[in-house]
Amino acid sequence: MKLISRYALLLLAFVCLCPVEADAKPGKSSKSRASRIVNRVAATVNGRPITSSEVRARIAPYVRELTMLYPRQGPRFNAELLKAKKAVLNELIERELVLCEFENNGFAIPENVVNEEISRRVLNQFNGDRDALLENLRKSGMGYGEYRESVRKEITVSAMRSSRYDRGIPPTPDEIQAEYNATKADYRDMTKDSIRFDKIFIPAVNPEDPNATPEHQFLLAEEIANNISNGTISFEDAARQYSQDMHAQDGGKWPYIKRSELSVEFANVVFALPMNRLTGPLVDRAGFTIVRVTGKRQAAAPSLSSPGVKERVDDSVRRKNNEKRYRDWVERLRERAIVRTYI
Repeated sequence: MKLISRYALLLLAFVCLCPVEADAKPGKSSKSRASRIVNRVAATVNGRPITSSEVRARIAPYVRELTMLYPRQGPRFNAELLKAKKAVLNELIERELVLCEFENNGFAIPENVVNEEISRRVLNQFNGDRDALLENLRKSGMGYGEYRESVRKEITVSAMRSSRYDRGIPPTPDEIQAEYNATKADYRDMTKDSIRFDKIFIPAVNPEDPNATPEHQFLLAEEIANNISNGTISFEDAARQYSQDMHAQDGGKWPYIKRSELSVEFANVVFALPMNRLTGPLVDRAGFTIVRVTGKRQAAAPSLSSPGVKERVDDSVRRKNNEKRYRDWVERLRERAIVRTYI
């Protein structure tokens, strides 16, 4: 496959992650084409459907991160994508297994609880940008109502699980303190994290050279990264010579910037990178990025006495203490159920 074809496929992953019917005609409006998104059944659990849009919506953020990390795709990309797809589908199957078991128990989830959970996800997964969530849903073919119902199901399963396995002997103060010490970073406001990095940006389309194709620009970014790695050129000189962003003449050195000021996909990738390791080129809709993280600052974690924190830590300890019993129970449900997968 030619590189330009690979680039087109990667770009497509950012523009639209959902398939359309084969008979869609080029002349039709975008609204008409969007309405023809195929929302197939990905699996059924005792006849209850799990839709492909649910799978796409859950896996979409990870797909975008993978396309940035592996612009040539290849075996590693495919293996990571397949692993993520299987994990997502298995989670959805387990959700339906538990719902089937308890559907007649009369659980009711208050609307404010659903609203709070959606707000938490917008904050943690989309840097607080609700429009980014809606755009992600649009690309996956899932409506907001369907997404909201999916969240409600997850909360319901959590409540059902708590009622069955999370009671019993309360955690000791030492257990709660130990769990808090191990997981307190998970309770912080991630949007306030900040990062510093060196960056070289090569645009997919070069306004100074209309003959430069995205393929040419990608190959240029690869060559620059290789030359920096083997010492042929320094990062700073390469940035001044080739980069096209606001800090190019500073040798590509960016000051600390908050996570919330970066795109979600780029933030998720760079915050996970080791310090001082050259990475790239990463690909996005605008072009290709070579990056080297030089500093990270995490927002302060809330104290154990902060509102709601102790309750969440308590719940986490109970879940871990009862995880084996819960997993054994889910496997018994699976053995009795009729589960069919189609993807």
